[in-house]
Amino acid sequence: MRFAVVVAALMLGIVAFPGAPKADEPQRSARAPRTERRQPNRDPLRDPVPLAGQRATGVYLPGVYFRRLGTDAALALVERTHTDAVVIDLKDGAGRVTYETEVEVLKPQVVNYLGNPREVVSTLKERGVYTIARITCFADPQMPEREPERSIKHIRRDEPWVSWGTGGTWLDPYNRENHAMIEELAKEAQSFGFDEIQLDYVRFPVDDGVQYARYPAEDGTERPALLIELLQRIDRALTIPVGVDVFGLSAYRDGDPSGLGQDLEAWVDHVEVYSPMLYINSMRSWHRDVEDRSRFLVESGVARLRERLGPRPVIRPFLQAFARGAGHEGFNPTFITRQIVGAKRGGADGFLMWHPGARYSMFRRAMQGPARRVAPFPIEERAEQRY
Repeated sequence: MRFAVVVAALMLGIVAFPGAPKADEPQRSARAPRTERRQPNRDPLRDPVPLAGQRATGVYLPGVYFRRLGTDAALALVERTHTDAVVIDLKDGAGRVTYETEVEVLKPQVVNYLGNPREVVSTLKERGVYTIARITCFADPQMPEREPERSIKHIRRDEPWVSWGTGGTWLDPYNRENHAMIEELAKEAQSFGFDEIQLDYVRFPVDDGVQYARYPAEDGTERPALLIELLQRIDRALTIPVGVDVFGLSAYRDGDPSGLGQDLEAWVDHVEVYSPMLYINSMRSWHRDVEDRSRFLVESGVARLRERLGPRPVIRPFLQAFARGAGHEGFNPTFITRQIVGAKRGGADGFLMWHPGARYSMFRRAMQGPARRVAPFPIEERAEQRY
C-alpha cells in the first residue's frame, strides 16, 4: 500500500515538472537518425554546430555482455527499458581491450568480446541506438606490469605503484606516450562508427596510497594543464563529440581540492559531454535525514554542475542501477525513478544507468511505470543555445 502511494505521488509530481512536454508540442523522436558531427578545431561561439545525442538516455554494457548475449540482447534491453543509447567498453577498468586493436602496445591486453565492432555499431545504429565508446585512460591493472616505464612507480621501489583505492596499477599521466595511446584508441572508436567517445579515469589517483607514488615522466606541468593537453589532443583528432566521466563529488566542489587534476570549467572548450557519477552509494553519509534523498542528491549535483559549466556542455549523469548503498529508501523502482526525476529537475540532458554486470531488471521495472513518463528529456531553449 505504501509503495502504491509513493508511486502515485511521483506520477502527480511528474506532471508539474518544469520543461515537461505538452500534449500538443512537437517532440523530437528518441530514435531519429543522428547525422550531425562536431567540426574539429571549431570556434564554439562563431561556428554553431548542433550536438548529436544531447538528450540520450541509456545503459552501460561491458564487453563481456556482447560475448555472452550478443547485439540482439542489447537491442532488446534498449527496447524494454525505453532508452535510446548504450555505453560500450572498448578498454575497461580491468585493462582489457574488447576488440582486435591495431594499437601495438595494447595487443597483449586484447580479450575480443565484441568480435567485429563495426558490425556491432552498425547494427545498433540501424535501429536508432546512439552508440558511446567508453575508454578507461590512466587506471590500468595490466600494462604497467608489462611496460613499467610507462607507469606510476613506487617511491621507494623500482616497481609499479599500486593504488590503495582501486587495488590496481596506473599509467603515468605525465608520459605523453600514454596520451598518444589514448588518442589512437579514440580514433579507432571513431573509425568503427561510434557516435561519441567517453573517457573515464581522466585523472590522477587520489587515495591515501599516493604518498608512495612518483611520476617518472613528471616535467613540472601543472596537473590541470596536463589533462587539458590530453583532452585538447583528442578533441583535435576527432570529429565526434568527446565525453568524460567525472567523480560525483567533482560536481559539487569548485576547483580541484583533491588533486585529481580535473578543472571542469576549463574543459568546456574541448569536451562536449560531462557524465558525473552521481551514485547514491558514494554519498552514504550525505543528507541522511532527507526523505526523498536519491532525488535530492542527483538534482543538487546536476544543478550545481550546470551552474558551474553554463549552458554549453551536455550534462548526462550516470545513475545507480545496483542495490549496494541504496540506503533507507531501499532498492526498488521508486529509488530508480527518484534519481531520474532528480536528473530532470536538475537540468540534465538525459541520463545513463550503471550496473557493473549489466543487470538492469530493477531499471526495467521502473521504466514500466512512472519513470517512463519522466525519461523523455525535451530540448529546451537553454540546450539549443549551447553553440
